[in-house]
Amino acid sequence: MWGMKMKRTIIAIFLISLVPFSTSAQLPNPEIQWTADWNTENEVSTMQLDQETHSFELTLEFWINNNRLTPIEVGFEVEFEDVEFSVDDPGQVTVEGNSNKTLELKISGSGMDADGILYNADTFSEKVTLKLIELIAGQAADSSREIEMDLKFSKIYDLVVKYEGGGLTSSTAEIPMKSGTTKTINLQVFNYGNTDDAVTKTSIAVSRCPQLDYSFEPASALPVVVNPAVNSGDSKLLGELEVSTTTSHPTKECELDFTIYPESDSVSSYATLTIDVESVETMEDEADDNTDDTTNTDTTDLEVESSSLPAFSSFLCILIVLLTAVIRRES
Repeated sequence: MWGMKMKRTIIAIFLISLVPFSTSAQLPNPEIQWTADWNTENEVSTMQLDQETHSFELTLEFWINNNRLTPIEVGFEVEFEDVEFSVDDPGQVTVEGNSNKTLELKISGSGMDADGILYNADTFSEKVTLKLIELIAGQAADSSREIEMDLKFSKIYDLVVKYEGGGLTSSTAEIPMKSGTTKTINLQVFNYGNTDDAVTKTSIAVSRCPQLDYSFEPASALPVVVNPAVNSGDSKLLGELEVSTTTSHPTKECELDFTIYPESDSVSSYATLTIDVESVETMEDEADDNTDDTTNTDTTDLEVESSSLPAFSSFLCILIVLLTAVIRRES
């Protein structure tokens, strides 16, 4: 009988001893009493660049969930892997017990590096780390959290075509030509965007001079892929433009527009070439006019000199007659 009581007592003690462990298991772990995360399911956020200024401002939403009965104080620190951007965090915030608070982290900056060249959107990658620091009496506690987000730049397409002459390039150029001659000029393509693009088609339009002949010889078969510039002067030879004038072409100012069409959805780009044509006939006429002017001047001088002789002879004859009359009276 006594043995049965002892056995029951031992079993009761064993069961009672299990109660604290079971109760403890129901209590939340202090390390998981508050949580935080981004308010998006995207793993990568895009820094949308302005087409003109190439600047951006990105707003990332995040939340803090406090499961405790008491409020918590949270501060923030932001870190980037490689490129430092400007940040605007919420500062120190209070999250009440059993509540959820949504906050914003603003990141701003430029899509250009220190040399004024756009970061290549095809290869650029950055990661921002937001540290959420629980503050107890102004000191950081061990229960701080970290959330991370990968960042990338939006793509900008900007292919530009320019004429090359004398080691310089320009979207506007001017050349003098004589009728019956031919000139050539190279065309370069610049990629001022931040992603690969390609020239798929070209066109030429001439105004004011229907007699002007032209032809274009591409350096390679289209499409021509152009990578983003690494240095400010980086370009790719597109081809050679040949312009010819007939011998009968009149003196005139001609205009030629060379246009490229990119593979991307960006607008086309064109370069304007002004051709000052001088007719050979005009040059010959000017030479004849100069010769005529010289001849006319000489003839006029001679006429002036010959027309003065009769007047002098008449005066001399009158003088002789008068002298003769005086001499006769004295006699």
